[in-house]
Amino acid sequence: MHVFYAHWVGQQPVVYLITGPMAAGKSTVARLLASRFERGVHLEGDVFRRSIVSGRVEMTPDPSPEALEQLRLRYRLAAAAADTYVGAGFTVALEDVVAGPLLGDYRTMIRSRPCHVIVLVPSVEAVAARESERPHTGYGAWTVAQLYDGFVSATPRVGSWLDTTDLTAEQTVDTILAQTPRLPSPIVVTDYDQTWPARFAEVADAVRDAVADLAAQVEHVGSTSVPGLAAKPVIDIDVVVRSPDDVAVAIQRLRSLGYVYQGDKGIRGREAFMWPPGAEPHHLYVVVAGSQPHRDHVRFRDYLRQHPDVANDYAALKRSLAEAYRDDRLGYTDAKSKFVTGVLWAAEAEDRRR
Repeated sequence: MHVFYAHWVGQQPVVYLITGPMAAGKSTVARLLASRFERGVHLEGDVFRRSIVSGRVEMTPDPSPEALEQLRLRYRLAAAAADTYVGAGFTVALEDVVAGPLLGDYRTMIRSRPCHVIVLVPSVEAVAARESERPHTGYGAWTVAQLYDGFVSATPRVGSWLDTTDLTAEQTVDTILAQTPRLPSPIVVTDYDQTWPARFAEVADAVRDAVADLAAQVEHVGSTSVPGLAAKPVIDIDVVVRSPDDVAVAIQRLRSLGYVYQGDKGIRGREAFMWPPGAEPHHLYVVVAGSQPHRDHVRFRDYLRQHPDVANDYAALKRSLAEAYRDDRLGYTDAKSKFVTGVLWAAEAEDRRR
């Protein structure tokens, strides 16, 4: 008998977005995963496709615009349902077939955090064997190999990719729980800590080594990079590559260190990562030198360093918002956005006057 995992995470709801090729075992794993929580929901994204009884247009190897629009509608509805369950205090295992760039978009549609993307990728032989045992085929106009190869080749390595060929469903769920953070906490803003620069340097060393041949810069950004500024005690790091052509290589190097790629999380040009399992929590991003996300990170940091009065106002705002949005990280971030935008405008105006 399993101890309910929710005891370990302080009952904070979590979303697991579980995807993979058809017949990868998503339904079995998602239902079992949801059952590990005291309040768990197994949500099937495909139910929103099946709910269309008239006018439904199916996906094919060469989909029509209407088929793609219905696919996105299904994803939006599933994301909204997951958020609604989380709002009611349930952890959600949402399973769906999501391939290609839409995987990152789907995760962004889900506003609840934490949101862990889990991609099940047993071997194509294992998928074919499982598909042959199903009473109804799920592949339609595709062959198993065609859809499997398309999924693996076209889908960015967002989230944790698990080769489940030799794993039982129980073992797969155990692996998922072992690889996702167990200690989410309420938002806490603390006084500036003199050790933050050293903590950045410790993490940055391994990252620099991984991207050294790309001549990438590794920069300390975010509130912990501003001396004296109160902040959440989580280091923010930019890996700054010289060219868009280097982004894919940098992503793969960071994944080799154990970082979990999370896509752009709705901000184009900023590729986000979750820290490796077992590491101290920190935020890491890949940006291209001179891109808008890179300029914004540097301008915001430097302006606060140069204007202590503005930094003090920012600290006061964060402390009040941490109280108001204790367990709502997206709400906290959204509530800061007006202040952040104002600082960026002021920084840009100052740059123009120089």
